[in-house]
Amino acid sequence: MQNNQALKSKFRQEIREGRKRVANHNRKQAEHQISTQLSSNINFVDSHHIACFLSFDGEISTNTIIDRIICSGRHCYLPKIKPLKPNQLWFMPYHLSSEMKNNRFGIAEVDLRANHAKRLSELDLVLVPLVAFDLNGNRLGMGGGFYDATFAHLRKSTKRPKFIGLAWQNQLLDKLPSDPWDLPLDGVCTEQRFYSFT
Repeated sequence: MQNNQALKSKFRQEIREGRKRVANHNRKQAEHQISTQLSSNINFVDSHHIACFLSFDGEISTNTIIDRIICSGRHCYLPKIKPLKPNQLWFMPYHLSSEMKNNRFGIAEVDLRANHAKRLSELDLVLVPLVAFDLNGNRLGMGGGFYDATFAHLRKSTKRPKFIGLAWQNQLLDKLPSDPWDLPLDGVCTEQRFYSFT
């Protein structure tokens, strides 16, 4: 177990540094490519309630994807940290006119009360941030465990959203260490291709 955590920390540091160095013109091109690939994928096409995230720390920009979700008439939701349950999230409805407020990490959140949050089991698709992934659908997050903890009760449910990671192609690793509580991915969309996992 300790070896897993040490490996995860090593991968996090290396890949986070690498993704911050991607040139701006490559970022804009990748954002467009991912948005185009994702919008034609069956997981997106069949979804009406889609959770996304606002990019942070060198992640692929989600601005175009969020615009596409809203402009296509689908419902978009963004994560908000629960104050009384550390490392868990609500997903709040987001519109282009939504009032936003920065959380403790400096990431903007929809400024709504808890009663506005969407039930997790009613989300069709969750677009997930990640630091790294492998071809077995393993995901390495930032280390806070927010997505793992939030969706833990739905892990084996038949009524759960699809989880699709958004990443740079160079965030793909041969093999990631995994733990029982890690959230498995159904797929990952990069600027080069879409990966589906069974």
